[in-house]
Formats: sequence, structure tokens, C-alpha cells
Amino acid sequence: MQRIFNNILKFSICYFSIVMIDLVFMTFSELEILRLVTKPALMLLLIFFYTLNDNESTSNNFVFTILALSFFLLANVMTYFKTEPIVLVAGSIFFILGKVCYVCRFSNNRDFNILQFLPFLAFYLLYMFSILNLTLDNLGSSLIPVLLFLFVTLLLVQFAFLRKEEVSKSSYILVMIGVFSFLLADTLSILGSFYKYWFYERFITMFVYASAQYMIIMGLVKEKIEPQTKIEIES
Repeated sequence: MQRIFNNILKFSICYFSIVMIDLVFMTFSELEILRLVTKPALMLLLIFFYTLNDNESTSNNFVFTILALSFFLLANVMTYFKTEPIVLVAGSIFFILGKVCYVCRFSNNRDFNILQFLPFLAFYLLYMFSILNLTLDNLGSSLIPVLLFLFVTLLLVQFAFLRKEEVSKSSYILVMIGVFSFLLADTLSILGSFYKYWFYERFITMFVYASAQYMIIMGLVKEKIEPQTKIEIES
């Protein structure tokens, strides 16, 4: 089993096989209860993979990453019970806490030029305006939670961007792909819920979300090592 977690190719095949199985379970309502196994399994795979392969970050960074994945694991379980309002709220809180832990994981003590934040400010305003323009009439009491949800995701993108001078190029690129995939998944979910539902939204959102988590963890284990890691690239 450990050979799978020490080999990127084998781990990737295992991870995305479970993603595909989860999407199949999503297709058939009589099988959807089995997602209580597949969705947590994805987070557990990432936790094991990160634990076995991360030896470059500080202890605090390690803890923040494990906490993030643990919160996402709990959120994944709770989203199955989306018909229960209290459970759904708890799941949303766990999603936000997971992202906050990722923000803490990406932060560092480096001083940043204020000019670096200006493009993000413009992007924030344009993005929020676009989302609200499409969904505001249907948000109702969900307005504040949705804004908070998106704000934390945008904060995640910003802190991932600010890692550029601190980590290897491969780590930076993988994490940026991951956080933008996160933003895409959140956007699809919100538009599907408050703007216009379309049949494939759940499937695409789940695949993008799972890919986002995969990219972020892959980027983090490559954070300080550029050409070689202890992980085998090929079998």
C-alpha cells in the first residue's frame, strides 16, 4: 500500500479512479448513499499521501494542511445530508474552515508591495459584481453566507499567488491551478443553486473540486524541492 502513496502515477490512478466511481454513484440515486464512502475516501487518500511525502515544510504548515483536509473530509460527509438545514450549515462552515487553514498554510512572513494587491482588488470587484448580478434576486437570506464563502476562496487565491518567491516553480504552478479550480467549482455550485440549474453542474463541480484538492496537495509536497523528490515519477 505504501508503494502507491510513494508513486505519483499509481496514486493519481487510484485517486481519480475513486473520483470516477463517485461520479457514477452520483448518477444513480439508488447508489448515492455509497458516496458516504467515496467522498471521504478522497480526502483520506490525500491525507495519507501528504503525510508520507511531505518532509520540507515546518510543523505548523503540516498541521494546517492536515486540518484543512480534515475539515474538507467532514464537509464532504455533511453535504450528503443537504436536506437537513443544520447539517448543511455545518458543512458550509467546515468548507470555510478548510479554506482558512489553506490560507494559513500559504501565508508567510515576507513583506509585500501594496501594488501586488491592486490586480486582485480589481479582480475581486469584477468577480463579485458578476456573481451578484446573476444571483442577487435569488439569494435572499443566503446573501451573507455566499459572500463570505466566495471571499474566503478569493483570499485563498491571493495567498497562493503570494507564494511565488517562496517556493519552487512546479509547486507554485500546481497550487495556483488548484486554487483557481476551487474558485471555478464554487462559482459553478453557486450559479447552479441560485441562478440556473443545469443537469451536468453537479458532476463537473465535483470533478473540478476533486482535481483542485489533488493539485494543491501535489503542489505542497513539491514546495521546496524543484528537480527531484523522494516520490517516484514512474513505476
